[in-house]
This record gives sequence, C-alpha cells and structure tokens, in this order.
Amino acid sequence: MKILSRALFLLFVLAGVLMAVSNTQIVQLALWPLPHVIVMPVYLLVVGLLLLGVLAGLGLGWWAARHHRRRAREAGSEAARLEREAARLRAGLAAQQPAPTAAGPASPGQKAIERQSALVAPDLAAPATRGPFS
Repeated sequence: MKILSRALFLLFVLAGVLMAVSNTQIVQLALWPLPHVIVMPVYLLVVGLLLLGVLAGLGLGWWAARHHRRRAREAGSEAARLEREAARLRAGLAAQQPAPTAAGPASPGQKAIERQSALVAPDLAAPATRGPFS
C-alpha cells in the first residue's frame, strides 16, 4: 500500500509539473463586484481552484461528521461513568465478604453464602478448594 500511495503521489506531482510548464499563458481574472483585475498564469488559476475545492470538501466532511463525534464523546463519557460505578460496586462487594478462615471445614451456612456469592458475582467469588463433585 505504501508503494502504491508513493507511486500515485509521484504521478500527481508529474502531472502538476507538466501542466505548469505547458500552461504559462497569462489570464485576467475579474470578479464582478470587485473593481480589481488579477493577472496570473493559467496553471496558478487551476491549482488555486483545485485547492479551494479540496478545502471546501474537507470542510463539508468535517461539518457532516459532527453528529458522530458528539455521539462518540457521549458514549465515551458514559463508558467511563459505568467503569467508575462498577469499580465502586466491586470494592463494596469485596468489603462485605468476610475474610476466609483457615480453621477447619466451613459450616453449611458459609458454603451456601459462598455459592450464592459465586452466582451473583462469579469473578469475585472465592476460588473453590474442593473438586467439582463434592
């Protein structure tokens, strides 16, 4: 792709140079409401009009994309707000869970609480210490 873009760039530069060399005739540009007459070579007039067209197209494209930029800004701020809320809720859930005790097997009530926590927030649940069929 890089080779293709460079080749096209060189082709356009070559075309521009050929146009400038072959169109050196002088023209007079008179804009109706203005009293001044501008005298310039034809190739400058053509290049100027092409540049004006490119700038107008870029401006219209920027203007047409303003709705998409606004929606992207709003979605980004909403995603950041939701990330902050999820972090706050994770911290609150971690603070509510009791510290694991190393003293013997857990009581049946404690096992039920751990299973319920695993269903509500599987990524925060304590890792299983026994096999899958216990």
